[in-house]
Order: sequence, then structure tokens, then C-alpha cells
Amino acid sequence: MQEFFNYFTEASFMPHGHCYFWSPGILWPYAISDSIIALAYLVIPLSLVRIVRRRNDFTYMWMLGLFAVFILGCGTTHVFDVVNIWKPLYQYDVSVRIITALASIGTAITLVIITPKLILIPSAEQWKSMNEELRSLNETLEQKVEERTAELLQSAAQFEFLTDTIPQIVWTAKAKGAADYFNKNWYDYTGLDLEESRNDGWTSTIHPDDLEAFQLTWEESVNTGTSFQREFRLLNAADQTYRWHLARALCMKDNQGTVTKWFATATDIHDQRSQQEELTRINEELDNFVYTASHDLKAPISNLEGLLHLIYEKSTNSMSGKILELFKMMKSQVAKLREIIHDLSDVGRIQREAMENFEMIDVSKVFNEFQVTHREAIENTEAEIQTNFREPQLYFSLRLFRSAMHNLLDNAIKYRSYERKPVINITTSQENSYFVLTVKDNGIGIEAEYLPKIFGMFMRFNQDRDGTGIGLYMVKRIAEKYQGKVEVNSQFGVGTEVKVYLMPPTSS
Repeated sequence: MQEFFNYFTEASFMPHGHCYFWSPGILWPYAISDSIIALAYLVIPLSLVRIVRRRNDFTYMWMLGLFAVFILGCGTTHVFDVVNIWKPLYQYDVSVRIITALASIGTAITLVIITPKLILIPSAEQWKSMNEELRSLNETLEQKVEERTAELLQSAAQFEFLTDTIPQIVWTAKAKGAADYFNKNWYDYTGLDLEESRNDGWTSTIHPDDLEAFQLTWEESVNTGTSFQREFRLLNAADQTYRWHLARALCMKDNQGTVTKWFATATDIHDQRSQQEELTRINEELDNFVYTASHDLKAPISNLEGLLHLIYEKSTNSMSGKILELFKMMKSQVAKLREIIHDLSDVGRIQREAMENFEMIDVSKVFNEFQVTHREAIENTEAEIQTNFREPQLYFSLRLFRSAMHNLLDNAIKYRSYERKPVINITTSQENSYFVLTVKDNGIGIEAEYLPKIFGMFMRFNQDRDGTGIGLYMVKRIAEKYQGKVEVNSQFGVGTEVKVYLMPPTSS
């Protein structure tokens, strides 16, 4: 260790000025120029340090550190060049030079390695150009955002204008069912403002007896993404009365089938419902009258038939041919009257059918009953009946379902075409919540002008065929009694298709 320190302290060298023969013309230019170079070398690292402190975002900051060490070493060697002219500190000088050499080679190697990356750093002009391009893109983007915002505002204004001009109440809801918009009609009708109506606030306007069922149906639609429909009573703020409304809602979905929005309307059906209730009441009274009248007429008709039969048996031999023919016509008309009274009695029983009489029905069994009771008509007409019961069972009134099926099949045979073999197709299927009974034939069909009238009681458009004109009327009453419907498609001379939509109640 002592030898190491002796290396720096022993003064066995002569000053460098001897090499210049202490000539001022040589010595001082060397001394001054090396001093200036040393000063410059010392200033450069200070500038680099300032850059490092001010621009800490530069990626190659460590490279500036290497440059600072290298340049500082170079400056120090020039300082020793000046000192060595008068005082020989060559040991220190060589040590600094070794350090400077190592820093120099390290900096050089590093610079060679990172030069490709440094070349990729944009120039000031390139940065300026890129900034200009970025600024232009930002301006374009801002312009497009402003245009799109204006379009959205215009679209929202158009939507609001549209919803405010229609007579219905309109509202929208988020994907999970929370209401977020109501049209002017809502505020006018309910007296609520937007904040009072948001989320579940609107429920305060629904009749308490209707609220639970309304919410359950709405929640089911929201959870399943299916359409919503419900009748309910809504409070009118003007007179504090409830009026019946029909609410309908549809959801909007994205490309993945996810619900994004709900759009709903509520239509005032109070007057229509009142009219329907009044019509139902009148129909019930009519049914009661028909049932009572038909029941009261059964005994006189039976007595009349018995009396005619007795007279016929007692007086057959004494009757002339003309009187006998008239007597047979009387018996035929009385029999037809009895059939009409029987059908009227069935019409009256439709309204009286109770839910307690509902059961699970085997469709094939009901069809087989028809084949047995109408065997003679089927054989005489050579009718071919094809079946396809895709829905083999139905929870319904057996008597009403039997009446509907048998009436349709009876009509298909009765109104067959004499020009071809009768072919009748009977099918059952499911459409949405409906059980659908379809009977299709190749009979004479119905002329287009008569189609709107075919469901009227006692309506008959073919006088050469037997019948009372009550069959289709009964089928329609059966369907409509349980929220169903009947559709008829017919082409005169080709055939008829009747589809009966039945809404079975839930079995317990």
C-alpha cells in the first residue's frame, strides 16, 4: 500500500517546460490553449447535467452520463498538461488518462450499439411535422365529434318530437329495466316530473291491485329479453281516477343479442274495455235467454213430435197422398226445430262452462269419438280424414273442445264438393301460447263476399245443404271465451281452412 502512495508522491520527474526550453513562444501558447480546452471540456458536462435535470423524459439519459464522464476526463488531462509544464505530476496525469481511456472506449462501444436507435429518433423538423399532423387529426376528430354530437342531439330532438305528438304515453328503459325517459303525455297524465318518475318512481301511479302482476310480468320480460304486454290501471292526476291502459314494450339488441334498450308505450283502452265489458254483459244475458228459451221449448217440441207420430200412426191408411206428404214435411221441420233448439242449448252452455270442468284431454280420443258417431256420414261420402296431432294433449273443457272439433269436421263433410272425393286434414300444433286446432278440406269453399259474415248466428250460404248455421258461431264463442280466436281461409271451389286458437288456462 505504501508503494502505491509513494508512486504518487515521489518527485523524480522533470517539468514538461524543459522540453520547450522554457521558451515563452512555445510554452505559453501550449499553456493557454490547453487551459481554454480544459475549460471548454468542463463546461460541456455542466451543460449535460443541466439537460438531465430539465429533460428527464429523454430515453437515453444514461448515455449523457457516459459522455459527461468521458468529456470531464478529457478536460482533466488538459489541466494536467498545463500543470506538468511547471510541476511534474505525471503519476496523476497517467491515472486520469487511464480512466479517460476506459470511459472513452465504453462510450464509443455504447454509441455504436445504440446508433441505429438514435437514428430513428425524429428530427426537430420531423417532430414539428408530426405535431402538425397530430394537431390536424385532433381538429378533424373534434370536428367529427361535434358533427356526431349535433346529429345525436338532432336525433334525440326528433325522437322527443315524435313521442310527444302521438296520443300514447311513451317511455324508455335501460337494459335492466330502469326507466330513463318519459314523453310529455306521461307528465301531463300522471303529474310527475322526471326525477319522480325515474327508476321505480313510476310504480306509484299504478293501481295497487295491478302493481304486483305488472311488475312480475315486466321483470320476466327484462330477464328473458322477450316482448312485454299487460293491461293495467293508471292514475290520472287531473281527476284522481284510474283508467285502463294497455302497456307494450319491445327491446333493442346488439349484434351479440344482448338487450341494450327498452321502448314502451301505454295506450288508453278504458273506453274500449268498458264497451267490451258491456258487450260481455249483453252476451251473457243473451246466452241466459237462449239457454232458458231452448230449455223451455224442449218439452213442447217433444210433445209436438209425439203427437205428430201418434196421428201419423193412427191415420196413415186414411190420409191421401198429398196430405201424407205434407205430414212428412211437418215432421221434418219439427225435427229441424228440435236440432236448432239443441244447438241453442249448447250455445247457452258455453258461457256456463266452469273451470272446474277442465281436464287434460286426449285429442285422438275426441277424434275417435267423432269417427264413431259420424261413421255413416264418413262411409257414405267416402271421406278421407288425415290426422297429424303434433300436440296430442290439451288442458281444456272436454265438452267445449269436443263441440269445436266435431262442428268443424261435420262442416267439412257437409260442405264437400260432389265433384271429388272429400279429403280432410286435421292437425294440432303450438303457436306461441296458443293451442291451434286446424281443419282443412277440399270442399266447395266460401265465396269472398260471405267471409265477413260466416260467424253470425244462423248464417247459412248454401241452402241445398242441411244445417242450422250455428256451428261456426259456437266455435268462435268457445275460442273467444278463453282469449282465443278463429281464422278462416277459403277459396270458392277449392276448399276451406279453419284455424282455432285456444288459450288453455294453466292446469293445477
